[in-house]
Amino acid sequence: MYERKGLEDILRDARQSFYRTQVLKPREKNAVLLRLSLLLQKEKDLVRHENQKEYTKALEKGLDPALCDRLLLTENRYAQMIQGLHDVASLPDPVGRSVDRWTNADGLLIEKVRVPLGVVGVIYESRPNVTVEVFSLCLKAGCAVVLRGGSEALSSNQILVNMIKQALSEEGIPEGAASFLPWPDRQAVVDLLSMNGLDVVIPRGGAGLMKLVNEHARVPVLKHDQGICHIYVGASADPEKALAVVVNAKTSRPSTCNAMETLLVHSSHRQALLPKIVDALREKEVLVYGCPETRKLGEGILPASPDTYRTEFLSLALNIRQVGSLDEALMHIREYGSGHTEAIVTRDLEEADRFQLEVDSSCVMVNASTRLHDGFAFGLGAEVGISTSRVHARGTMGLPELTTTKYLVRGDGHLRKP
Repeated sequence: MYERKGLEDILRDARQSFYRTQVLKPREKNAVLLRLSLLLQKEKDLVRHENQKEYTKALEKGLDPALCDRLLLTENRYAQMIQGLHDVASLPDPVGRSVDRWTNADGLLIEKVRVPLGVVGVIYESRPNVTVEVFSLCLKAGCAVVLRGGSEALSSNQILVNMIKQALSEEGIPEGAASFLPWPDRQAVVDLLSMNGLDVVIPRGGAGLMKLVNEHARVPVLKHDQGICHIYVGASADPEKALAVVVNAKTSRPSTCNAMETLLVHSSHRQALLPKIVDALREKEVLVYGCPETRKLGEGILPASPDTYRTEFLSLALNIRQVGSLDEALMHIREYGSGHTEAIVTRDLEEADRFQLEVDSSCVMVNASTRLHDGFAFGLGAEVGISTSRVHARGTMGLPELTTTKYLVRGDGHLRKP
């Protein structure tokens, strides 16, 4: 049962632990990550067994299929979780790195360096692999982290956090560097957001979670919000590349925030390419919503509407709309996009440059699947998430985004002149 005092204790321990993590040497951080990777490998069967039970229970309760998919730790996802620890350990340590350095006219030596953000709160739904990924990045960035996962993954998360604490303890680092809220109660989240203790909060989830955080947070929020992602297939697009990119972006893992939800196709492809795309998507059992022109391609295409264009399906469903120009595609994205990830398939370099310049999203891609907007794919080892905020961090959040800066100034008896 949730008790406010328990949360107060967690936040106090996290703050005290931060005073240690912020001064850890790179080798100390890496030792924890590598030890944790060994523990995860050793206890793989236990973790996956408990996770499978939670997955089965979620299915039986009729939870959203996308949430159930994100909950499951498949063999591949578990292996990626372990590999991510090694990747983060191999990354350069951002703490103490000089951003700028100069000497002013009076001889003051001024340097701007990266320092940890502090105590980071991360609230997320499903995805127990996030527990390990976020911890690894926060520790490497010198932060302490307070985690609150969804109730559907409570057992998986608790096992993972216990291993994290074991790795910390065995390397002589306070266990409070990684804390986990074990209570499913909504009030625990409200109190976490409104109490003193966190320096920043990062929510990863649906509209309900975002609303809760926006209403109660008293610290800066880095939102990891909806992913209503678009691909525009331009008139000059290579048909084979376009087909491959579109199918991958929608079907490789549709429950993720970087999956494409709306396909915009130049009307010149109406006769040749678009029917092939529709057939390929149907072979993958994708439910298609189409504009009036697209619905002429065959039966079974449901009518697209402003409501479907604003929907993050997170499933095998998408919108297809034919447009007459790049300008029309840009207007659609401005109207319905969530600022997450957009892509264009084209052989026209001028069109590609304009698309990247004018689309206002956290990531804009050319001739590549939206699914590639990911910390692991970008070579960042892992990610805290994909921020759709405009302040401090935007897009994939890796190590640098978990730091801020401070000035280091050295003088020799310098005084402020009148």
